[in-house]
Amino acid sequence: MTATPLKTIDVVGVCNALVDLLIHVKQKDLEKLKLSKGIMHLVSSTQQEEILKYFAQAPVMQEIGGPTLNLIRVLARLNQKTVFTGMVGRDVFGRSIKDRLHKLGIVGKVYDHDTQATGSCIVLVTPDGERTMNTHLGASQCYNATHLPAEEIKKSKFLHFCGYQWDGNEQRRCILEAIAVAKKYGTKVSFDLADPFVVRNHRDDFLSLIRKYADVVFANREEALILQPGEPLEKIAQAIANSGAIAVIKRGADGALIVDGRQGAMTKINIPPHPIKVIDTTGAGDTFAAGFLYGLVNDKSLESCGKIAAILATDVISRMGVQWSDEAFAKVEQFPQK
Repeated sequence: MTATPLKTIDVVGVCNALVDLLIHVKQKDLEKLKLSKGIMHLVSSTQQEEILKYFAQAPVMQEIGGPTLNLIRVLARLNQKTVFTGMVGRDVFGRSIKDRLHKLGIVGKVYDHDTQATGSCIVLVTPDGERTMNTHLGASQCYNATHLPAEEIKKSKFLHFCGYQWDGNEQRRCILEAIAVAKKYGTKVSFDLADPFVVRNHRDDFLSLIRKYADVVFANREEALILQPGEPLEKIAQAIANSGAIAVIKRGADGALIVDGRQGAMTKINIPPHPIKVIDTTGAGDTFAAGFLYGLVNDKSLESCGKIAAILATDVISRMGVQWSDEAFAKVEQFPQK
């Protein structure tokens, strides 16, 4: 590692730049459309059109999305210095993403593609709050290493990305290049496994990445169980932490498990859940990760990081769409420094 530059940025996020289209649906709708519930499906633009045609009479809620962009939005609302980089099309969705980044105070290193449309995700939310995602990556999959904001990564405390970037060869190479820059200049690497679908497809790559590079690893229960089949969650978290990382296992209604392997000896922390009526789980994991990174950036204890994350994640699942209340942010900003 070369000399570490002054860290003037809190988090740089590299991810698909998407627009989310959220629709309330029933279980029978998923069955009619032959969609597996609760995971992300990569679909064509034609398949998206068919889904939207099926729900032609249903209200549609629109918001900028993508897991890392959700995380960056939370951090920006908490007055952290953030950068987001991705690719969009020269279209209405692309302009809406750039406009929102500007309004939120996020430095956008967002590039235009001349022929591909901006990526989008149709999020189907069932009455139990579970979301089923149907994503057409569009211009996002054309982002490559030449677009990386290397100078910003050098100056950032954290580089954050998620497993969805492994769905395209160029995106995967881009992340590996970003990691190389991060490691060279003392920027910590934060990795969210993202989805059972991608963990199943790229398990070996993810295990290698965690072992060699990750400083913080986020996974939900199902993703963790796919990563290390047949093991209890605590052992999976310990296996991740054995690499010297902080393992954060998001267990939904059972709270979260944190295992810290940075000092060699394992430290285990359980974060209790906040009971609440679940409306929509879209963005819950992204929000939890954002709260946790906020705590790390601000030198809070791991227990405090987990509690802050739980406050924000509980808030986002209490309403439709990836939205947060001012009250939740106020609670976080007033959280004791410890």
